[in-house]
Amino acid sequence: MITSLKCFVFCVLCFVFFSCGNESSKKSADLSKSDSLAVESFVAKGDVQVVEPIIDEEVVVIQKDGITLIEIKSKNNKEASIQLNTKKFGVGKNHLSYTVEGVQDYSIAYLANNYTLSQFKSDVFEVEFLNGNNVFLSFLTDENNISIKTNKASVLKSSILGGVESLFDMVQPHLFYYLPQAEMDDPILDFYLVNTSISEAGNKVRVTINKTEFIINKWSAYKVSGLTSKENTVRIQLLDKNNQLIEGPFNDSGDRRFVLEKSNT
Repeated sequence: MITSLKCFVFCVLCFVFFSCGNESSKKSADLSKSDSLAVESFVAKGDVQVVEPIIDEEVVVIQKDGITLIEIKSKNNKEASIQLNTKKFGVGKNHLSYTVEGVQDYSIAYLANNYTLSQFKSDVFEVEFLNGNNVFLSFLTDENNISIKTNKASVLKSSILGGVESLFDMVQPHLFYYLPQAEMDDPILDFYLVNTSISEAGNKVRVTINKTEFIINKWSAYKVSGLTSKENTVRIQLLDKNNQLIEGPFNDSGDRRFVLEKSNT
């Protein structure tokens, strides 16, 4: 009787052991399958600085080949600030959450790899990241859609997904293209500078509209007038004090095309 009871208990224990083993193996397989879909990710480090332009009364006007650039004076939005609350990113859809303070009637301009521009009135929105380097600049714009050029009004991040090498140096000078976009009634030239300033004796921005070159020494937005063609191109390049292109992935925008929806005179 005792021997039979021992055999029964032994059989029960064996059943439980192998059942648990099978369940553990199944869970391990599931986790392994899940891990195979995951990617390595990290956010590039570096202290990013926006050198705020000097606020003055001078209105810069540059004329050449019938084209005129006129500086646009914007409000002093010194209190405007934007902060990114989202800390982790992954391949696919990402919800970005921001905190914006010190400004009203604003938009958030979102530049992905200095190519795709999206603009949002909400402080929470969805974007998509791919494997590789995902460099994104978020900055505030005022009620006239002009970028707010202060140190607190922008966020620059580089999210590297998939275990690849980081190709973006957070602390080097960078030039980001903003305006004009594809179609505009009254074209405005606007761009964003990070980790650099421009001046007559220092770095500068070369702007080529169609085939006409301008040198800009003052960071501001500019109204563009005098264009005679409906279809136009604009190119911006960040130069050093010797008029040489500063190395960087975004410091030469290449030709960007835009169409005038009405006469620009």
